[in-house]
Amino acid sequence: MKYSFLFCLFGLAIISACNNPKNGNKNSEETDGKTIVKKELTNSFYKRLEGTIAGKKVVMHLQKVEDDVSGSYYYDGSWLNLSTDTLIGKDSVVLTEYSFYESYFTQDSKSPHLKLKWNGNGFDGTWESGDETKKYPIALKEKYPEGSYQFNAGIYEDSVKAFANQAKSPAAQISFEYLESKNSDEYGNWLNTELKKIFEIKAQVERSIGFKNIAADYFKDYKLQVAEQSKNSKGDDYEAWMNYTNNSQQSVNYNDNGYVVIDFLADAYTGGAHGNYSSVMYCLDVKNKKQMVLSDIVKIDSNTLQGILERNLRKEYNIKAKDALNTVLFDDFIKPNNNFYFNANGIAFMYNPYEVASYAQGQIVIFIPYSDVKAYLVPAFAQRMGIK
Repeated sequence: MKYSFLFCLFGLAIISACNNPKNGNKNSEETDGKTIVKKELTNSFYKRLEGTIAGKKVVMHLQKVEDDVSGSYYYDGSWLNLSTDTLIGKDSVVLTEYSFYESYFTQDSKSPHLKLKWNGNGFDGTWESGDETKKYPIALKEKYPEGSYQFNAGIYEDSVKAFANQAKSPAAQISFEYLESKNSDEYGNWLNTELKKIFEIKAQVERSIGFKNIAADYFKDYKLQVAEQSKNSKGDDYEAWMNYTNNSQQSVNYNDNGYVVIDFLADAYTGGAHGNYSSVMYCLDVKNKKQMVLSDIVKIDSNTLQGILERNLRKEYNIKAKDALNTVLFDDFIKPNNNFYFNANGIAFMYNPYEVASYAQGQIVIFIPYSDVKAYLVPAFAQRMGIK
């Protein structure tokens, strides 16, 4: 489900193909004298993938639930998101690639595609530009080095009709796309507690029960609103606004060095011209079992950080030095918020629709490379991340 709501705003796509094993044995291959057991691609999964695109090293996070595939990776200075258009068969997929910055400027342009085929231990494929003039090889292998974690991905869905006796009644629909740590040790148990907490489910409560209770409250409120609108509205035009949705999704944005960054994306429609969506980023220090705050990464005063943010905003959104920031934002400044996240290359700040800019401009994301804040990095964080 990730960014499926953003799909209609920014234009995303996917295609698929099938994997044909070259060996007589479909489930294994010989590599350096060792037999590697090949795994089939399951219907739902989270995978941490290492490899290269156009010869450059990448780490990709890919997640699939039912027919929806999404992911992210960092490449050549850009934090890129991946989303689904089409699936063909069980073991191949083509993902459409976009970044927040490029979507802001080129919403009508053709996006690049990643054509991937599962080989039993990873993906092989091709990166292709939107105009098909450039093509580069992709080689990715599923890996979980020490300090990274494996997850199951799943979904809980439910719905209720506004009018039970009407065949074509409007309805409310709710879904929760969730992650569950596969580790059963103290770190896996802590991770699962934190992942539940994001959904406001208590540690001792099963996810299915927690989701069912949240859905019940949502449907109860929906029924009350239906009754109120039915009482106060004349005619049946109001029913067109009563197909409510409430969707949320957890996805992995970073998973290394004892850190896990979770993107919690929620979108909802409750009548009106359009719905709304937002992302909340959770930076989890699994090694020390704590949710991180910005001062765990950088020790910096807000004025200095604001200056660095504004410089990078101008660079990413092509705001010239002579132009005011309010050519993009509501105001002629931007302040750091608590909705930050990080990867191996830098820190990003996420601003949701209406927070600093209009809904039409989507989420504003400002990426700061570690080189811009090197003097302010917390030594323990820099050491764990291998930043020199």
